[in-house]
Amino acid sequence: MTEENIETTLENEGMPVPNVWVELEGEFLDFDKDNETLKCKFPVRDRYFNPLPTTLGGIIDSWIDITMGPLTVLLGQKAVNKNFSIKYLKPVGPSTEYVTAVAWRESIDGRNSLYKGELYLNNGELAAVAESEFVEIRKS
Repeated sequence: MTEENIETTLENEGMPVPNVWVELEGEFLDFDKDNETLKCKFPVRDRYFNPLPTTLGGIIDSWIDITMGPLTVLLGQKAVNKNFSIKYLKPVGPSTEYVTAVAWRESIDGRNSLYKGELYLNNGELAAVAESEFVEIRKS
């Protein structure tokens, strides 16, 4: 599925890409419905760095979270984050041109789903791992 098709699918489901997606310059790379995975790419910008300079944790969180969110819709759910946890493994610094976020649905139980995600540096190194519980919005 192409990036344009993914964006169209999200809009057709009433869930266009979030504004933060546009702000962080996200790019859809691959959606695999059978394996319930979504892969996205994000450029690393100097404005995301703290004084050390490494990327702020909140930006790293956002890259993974805004990969998980659209995945819920692509898998037929409209769900919100109930909780989110992350472990940072490698810094995302000035030598990193872009990162790739990969998210997948680990399990589903009624309205609750467990999603996991990984963030990779452009050299292929694993930079962070995360998991989040999503709860499907009740239909009114």
